[in-house]
Amino acid sequence: MNKERHEFHMSVGAATIFMIFVILVMSVLSILSYLRAKSYDESIMRQVIKTSEYYQSEAKLMDCYYQLDVKNIEHQLKAMNRDYIYQNGHYIIEENVDENRILKLTFSIDSEKLEIISLKTESKEKTYGS
Repeated sequence: MNKERHEFHMSVGAATIFMIFVILVMSVLSILSYLRAKSYDESIMRQVIKTSEYYQSEAKLMDCYYQLDVKNIEHQLKAMNRDYIYQNGHYIIEENVDENRILKLTFSIDSEKLEIISLKTESKEKTYGS
């Protein structure tokens, strides 16, 4: 019986092509990873700006609110050049957060002191309903 040995020989050219392929795949993966990280960073920066705008608007509203005295609120709001809405015993003052959102502070007078009812963000877009 003749024993033949079958061995696998990899030539230098095949190893070089394989290494080039591996480097190419690693390069593509690194570029995709970089693009994903850059996109994530841009998303975070947009969120930081939106959050910062919100808290600046909230600070302006709260500053206005804490300057108010229970007596003669309407006169004080006009002196601050603040537009307000008086509705159902509640005062509503607004501050723009950005071009699409406003922040509304609703408060009332309760037992000779001011009481905050709500602080909420609303869209400026008009909704069309039936």
